[in-house]
Amino acid sequence: MPHEQGSSLKRSIVFQGEHGAYSEQAIRKLFGESPTTIPCRSFREMLKLVSEEKVDCAMLPVENSLAGTVIPAYDALIESELFVHAEVMLRIEHCLMAPEGVKIEDIRYVISHHQALSQCMRHIEEEGFEAKEYYDTAGSARDLATLKMPFTAAIASELAAKTYGLEILRMGFEDLDTNTTRFFLMGREARKCEGRCKTSMIFTTEHKPGALFKVLGELSDRNLNLTKIESRPFTKEMWHYLFFVDFEGSVSEKRVEEAVNAISSRCSYFKLLGSYRSANDVELNSNQLT
Repeated sequence: MPHEQGSSLKRSIVFQGEHGAYSEQAIRKLFGESPTTIPCRSFREMLKLVSEEKVDCAMLPVENSLAGTVIPAYDALIESELFVHAEVMLRIEHCLMAPEGVKIEDIRYVISHHQALSQCMRHIEEEGFEAKEYYDTAGSARDLATLKMPFTAAIASELAAKTYGLEILRMGFEDLDTNTTRFFLMGREARKCEGRCKTSMIFTTEHKPGALFKVLGELSDRNLNLTKIESRPFTKEMWHYLFFVDFEGSVSEKRVEEAVNAISSRCSYFKLLGSYRSANDVELNSNQLT
């Protein structure tokens, strides 16, 4: 069971999916084997567990280098009051796996999440496999290990293969080796960030000419580098949009604090998601996230 905040037990981190998911692998990349990892059905549910202090943090996938923004994750952030504690970049390496004793020439079918299948389609077609969509990558590995599925392999992570006792038939089964997912570690309190940091925020502007230009000008006027901008429909106002913005810098810097205050004053809605250590900072120390 997840532990309450302040317990002497080790940290608990929730993720969406089944054990062996890439989100769980991102947790292991950041913290090693020390945290208790807890699978969850949805992004909203896992963020709620953090808010209710039933777990310490959540690992949320927000962007993939091939598939783009994870829209349900951004929608969940709109409703959440949590803050970003860290950024994790995980290289996605798909593995073709099967139960012990099954050889690749025995395989006729391959199961996985539709996104994983699409990212491996060239190799799937070269092998002559029939692709079948599954609800989850790690879930496909779990069910392959526990149910009778003759002539079938799964595509999932190396961690999933180890978790469910499957043999890896092919490592690096993905078509492109640039496949990387960006994650946010979400927690209840805003953290002070020093070093190479990023800041994320959500806002909507007034519905008039030049409004977004003026907001972004608060960053460029202070020589702050914009790294991402994404828009989503603002459900409270028809044909208005929320903007998700990431830029380099920390609110502990005077120019960033000034920019955030200026942007907030120009917006009809504003939420600061926090400042956090960039995944590109090789000096990131997970002990600072306790």
